[in-house]
Amino acid sequence: MDEVLRGLRRAAAECGPGAFPAGLGRLDERLAAAAGRDLAAVLSLVLSALGRAAPHGTPDGCRETGADTLFGHVGFTCAYYGPAPERMTRQARRARERAAEKGRRLRKNGGFPRAGGAEDAFPLKKALGLADGMTPALAGRLQRAAVAAGSFAEGAGLLALLSGVRMSESTFRRRALAAGRRALEAQENPAAWVPEPLLPAWLLAVTAPAAPTLYILLDGTGVPCVKKDMRGVKGKDGKKPKTREVKVGVVGTYRRPDKKGRPVRDPGCESHIVSPKNAAEFGSLLRRLALSRGFGSGRFRIQVIGDGAEWVVNIARTAFKGADVVFTCDFYHACEHLRDFLGLALPQKDVRKAFVTARAVLRRHGGASLLKHLRKRCGHLPPDHPAWDKLGYFEKRKDNMRYGEYRKQGLFIGSGVIEAACRTDVARRCKQSGMHWRFHNAAALCALAARFRSHLPAA
Repeated sequence: MDEVLRGLRRAAAECGPGAFPAGLGRLDERLAAAAGRDLAAVLSLVLSALGRAAPHGTPDGCRETGADTLFGHVGFTCAYYGPAPERMTRQARRARERAAEKGRRLRKNGGFPRAGGAEDAFPLKKALGLADGMTPALAGRLQRAAVAAGSFAEGAGLLALLSGVRMSESTFRRRALAAGRRALEAQENPAAWVPEPLLPAWLLAVTAPAAPTLYILLDGTGVPCVKKDMRGVKGKDGKKPKTREVKVGVVGTYRRPDKKGRPVRDPGCESHIVSPKNAAEFGSLLRRLALSRGFGSGRFRIQVIGDGAEWVVNIARTAFKGADVVFTCDFYHACEHLRDFLGLALPQKDVRKAFVTARAVLRRHGGASLLKHLRKRCGHLPPDHPAWDKLGYFEKRKDNMRYGEYRKQGLFIGSGVIEAACRTDVARRCKQSGMHWRFHNAAALCALAARFRSHLPAA
């Protein structure tokens, strides 16, 4: 800092009275960099002073070590506790000897007893809560940069630009994917969280109270993968697959509809998950998340919403049983199937008008009334006409298409929330032009994005 100020003083003296020194536009940047260097030196002194403490008795000396912080890499001296072979089992001691003979260690800094009963070689580093050699503050910034940027190289540049911490693309990638794997593991046991949202005054003014509702949405979306991960994967309609599916789930609450009866979601009260698991395992994962949010507590009415795919219906039936659970087939997916039917059944010039009428019937009265309307409207078609096959979608799901009733009860009729989650949690980061992922890496990074969308801290 002193060096920057002295240079500024010299430049001001040289430019003469009434003039400003050159480079003032980057003065704040230079001062910030200088302050960062000074703070790194101060932090090194503080950590060295703390590191000489011996919480587990006399250490095996002090060693130079370091950690990545918001001020860059900071080196410091820390008490070191070496292995205690006398406390090892015979099997562990022999395994360590064999590893030493082959010129390698079983694990960096060991997974074996240490002098004084220390849990780690450097107790101070454990107390700092380092993750992948980084302080929690830096780890949080790195993970958010990895999710927000379009590539790992761009993420490393974004971290350097906003935090002043520089690291190579490979290091950035390794640390981001490690955090993603931790995020996937954290999804297995979600913490209980049933918040009481503080609704802003403007929202209270334009909405009315309704029965508290817990909504559960699920869908799947594809991630482009390398050839190695596409072997043995079946594509749709017998075509060659280009993507592998990750499954996305959203659980949230709402307590108030707007003036048109549409639900207004509680601000900041949604939980997202992304998983590469199969449908049965994902159903169990989503149920655990719903239980952590109040499912089964009797505090909420329950609505499950999906696009009507078979695996979605199976999860709704098996993971969320109960007469009080309302399963809703997405209205907008139903409209797509309706348009397909009318496109086959009617001349092209009549499709648009017929679709508007049929869509209104579906929205006001539901799937059963729509089937009656379509059979009457297209009764002139022969029984073997291919258009009738399209009605199978509505026949199977008509009990979950009572959209008029859902709207009167202030429930969702569409799955726009989960469609948006597929874009923000998966597509925005993993489906850009030219990308091809290892499937497990894509799933890890998407799980990290879902974690931040759930307002959870860094993994």
